[in-house]
Amino acid sequence: MPRRTYLEAEAERLALDFFKDELRASVFLRRYALRDREGRLLEATPEEMWRRLARQVARVERGALREILWLLSEFRFVPGGRILFGLGNWRKSTLFNCYFLPIREDSVRGIARFLEEAMRTFALGGGVGTNADVLRPRGAKVGNAGVESSGAVSFMELFSTLAGVMGSSGGRRGALMLAFSDTHPELLDFIRAKTDPERTRIRHANISLRATNAFLQAALADEPWELSFTTPREEIRATIRAKEAWEALVEAAWQSAEPGLLFWDRVRTWATAQYGGMEVVGVNVCGEVPMEPYGACNLGSLNLSAFVQAPFTQGARLDFGALEEATRLAVRFLDAIIELGKNRHPLRPQREASLRSRRIGLGVMGLADMLAMLGLPYGSEESIRFAEEVMRRIKEAAYRESARLARERGPFPAFDPREHLKSPFIQALPEDLLREVEKGLRNAALLSIAPTGSISILAGVTSGIEPIFALTYLRHAGGSVYLAEHPLLRRYREATGGGLPDWPTAHQVDPFQRVRLQAALQRHVDQSISSTVNLPRETPKEVVEKLFLTAWKEGCKGITVFREGSREEVMEPLPPVGVCTFCQTA
Repeated sequence: MPRRTYLEAEAERLALDFFKDELRASVFLRRYALRDREGRLLEATPEEMWRRLARQVARVERGALREILWLLSEFRFVPGGRILFGLGNWRKSTLFNCYFLPIREDSVRGIARFLEEAMRTFALGGGVGTNADVLRPRGAKVGNAGVESSGAVSFMELFSTLAGVMGSSGGRRGALMLAFSDTHPELLDFIRAKTDPERTRIRHANISLRATNAFLQAALADEPWELSFTTPREEIRATIRAKEAWEALVEAAWQSAEPGLLFWDRVRTWATAQYGGMEVVGVNVCGEVPMEPYGACNLGSLNLSAFVQAPFTQGARLDFGALEEATRLAVRFLDAIIELGKNRHPLRPQREASLRSRRIGLGVMGLADMLAMLGLPYGSEESIRFAEEVMRRIKEAAYRESARLARERGPFPAFDPREHLKSPFIQALPEDLLREVEKGLRNAALLSIAPTGSISILAGVTSGIEPIFALTYLRHAGGSVYLAEHPLLRRYREATGGGLPDWPTAHQVDPFQRVRLQAALQRHVDQSISSTVNLPRETPKEVVEKLFLTAWKEGCKGITVFREGSREEVMEPLPPVGVCTFCQTA
């Protein structure tokens, strides 16, 4: 047997021995394990990866190697995928998951510049968010031979195609978010972009509407809604019924799961740093990080299930002390990534924006697993109260550590205490913590909850704050189909002696309780939360409308719904009639 083939087979065996799970082992080897320049695996288990990461971070956090290894081990804390792949890797790769890239001007030159900057960002593994409404609407006058513009939505097709064809180191397809204003004359075309048969080419981008309070209030009151766009040649105006756009939005989300909704006034009002060039103008690919132009999101997630003691028993409890210690170390870890990754951004403005704000995005995963281990049904009032308390503790521990780092190494360069304390989020901190913040923070923003797709599979837990998708299901990944069970089932059987638990799964959880849970956590997250409400196929459009309104009124910063069958699915739930051979997670 050739040496390379033998080594690959041996690495696969070691990975499978570690995970006891074919999908998790495959995700690790295919996406995150270090390889040499000839493509040979240099890491066969996460333990080797953890040592690589810890050695690199210890270059900044001197003397903390043992603490960092504790943080990473047992998947207590899982850095974002770009960090797992890129830190200590010889390949050219950013350590930041996503960026916001502005389309700087409404012109051919502006579009060309955006395309070039997006290509460079995709090539180094970064995702891209942008605002497509910068571009003039269809039919607007132009100064070139085209006479009239083909419109902002037509260029979204071009941007989507670019994301679809641009690969990156690590085998990652370009990830793209196209957001849109609620006053652009092509508002209705944007809303229907994923359902209009003529617009089916926008397949490689997420789309979201930046909805203001004024638009939502006008829609509820069935009032006229003014659309406008100004170019150097003309001012384009139109009036529609706000309710028409709202009904089109609900219809599109029901049919195709998009557009998502960004409640833009709350996003901007509750941002922590609306000054000094850090003013929020857009979001990253999944919407969990509102950012300034060229802002970067530096992500990592605490695995809540790793802090449960005596799971599935009457004495089950969450070790808050260990969770707060992990939060402290995770803040330092992500702040170190800003230093370690400062010369690996695709573009100079991205480096400058990252160093100016030192923005990080610490989040959580495994929330549903934690609740199941504690015997709290996901979506129950008790589960919402407990989850909010967990997030409150994380928030306060994170902010205390950022203030401590500021005393040690200085606050982020753009820090202005008078301006920073104007944020309603900051004002809601405990009085003693507020006094610490006033003296300085190392990071302009600290908390965001990402979807954690592949890294939650790696850790064997539910993604972000999502409920357990199903006890057993089929998972499509990397061109393969895996027969799977939720990984927590194995631990449950070992602890209880067998049987199937009565944990509520995605389609069993009351969707309105699901939204209230998100809103409760949002009160303690300074950036945003990316999460999707799963709905059964037979869900009527009226429920989608009520969910949108509930999210708005409860204080969420955004919401996305996914009705079963509305688009191709990555996972297919199966009836829980037996035990599957392999384990994975949503």
